[in-house]
Amino acid sequence: VIFSHYYLTILGNAVALANVVCICTILVLNSEKSTAERDNFILEIINLCFILYYLFEMCVKIFAFGWIGYLSYRNNIFDGFLTILLLITIFITYRLPYSQWDPSTHGVMSLWEMVRLVNMLIVFRFLRIIPDIKLMALVASTLLDLVKNLRAFAGILVVVYYVFAVFGIWLFEGAIKPPPGTRYENITTNFSMECGTYEQLGYWPNNFDDFAAAIILLYDVMIVNNWQAFMDAYSRYTTEWSKIYFVCWWLTSSVMWVNLFVALILENFIYKWDRSHSCSVTDVDRIRYETSVQFMFREQVQEPTEEELVCQLHQHPHLHLQW
Repeated sequence: VIFSHYYLTILGNAVALANVVCICTILVLNSEKSTAERDNFILEIINLCFILYYLFEMCVKIFAFGWIGYLSYRNNIFDGFLTILLLITIFITYRLPYSQWDPSTHGVMSLWEMVRLVNMLIVFRFLRIIPDIKLMALVASTLLDLVKNLRAFAGILVVVYYVFAVFGIWLFEGAIKPPPGTRYENITTNFSMECGTYEQLGYWPNNFDDFAAAIILLYDVMIVNNWQAFMDAYSRYTTEWSKIYFVCWWLTSSVMWVNLFVALILENFIYKWDRSHSCSVTDVDRIRYETSVQFMFREQVQEPTEEELVCQLHQHPHLHLQW
């Protein structure tokens, strides 16, 4: 029971925080040095000590809870998975494939690459503190609920993308052709063109010549990434009426869908925040239901009347009701 105590969890979070602080401190001290001047030996020793503590914590919990009890907690699965990854990374890097071993030049990864990978895994492991901080847990649960409940929203967005991409290919396929000899992977800036135009920015791959390129171009317009350059280019290469297409897509995607998505996130977060204080299990289940897509659009769902239900029951072939 002691290994599931709240203070033991706080100790594990404090150790993870100390590990991240050590990594940040050493990286700041090494920021002014060149790669050849950096000495990662101290950082290696510090990380190794913390990884041994993580391994000790995992082994003790497995011994106390057993495999089934240990795997019944999602936090334990998260910690154990990253601890095993850290051990595998160190083992792969420090194995001895040569008689004269030099970790900076031999092995699957160089020493610097291993240090960076270990640092990333350790920082990622620090996310274990999210469930223990109320505000962070609320934000994380809000995002997870949106991912689970916004399938209808994402489905409609995919359909809208598909329709506009097909119309774009139908209207503008082959309208803009790159100069002869231009290669997409080696485009140089054209200083003879006006600054900020489609040609000067080298946006030749962003066109409606195929479905994938059309999706990328529509995404650029949705996030307002120089969308005026695309609209200006297609109005020059085709006709001024092409601006209607781009304005319609901008209104549909950037103005309506992006703002609707942000509004749903804020509404869900505020709703959970207002009801996150002293909620019982029943209240939590009710909040989970009321923040679902079915509850959001319940006004469009018409419930049957009692007479309609009784009529349907009487018409059921396998039910013989006597009143």
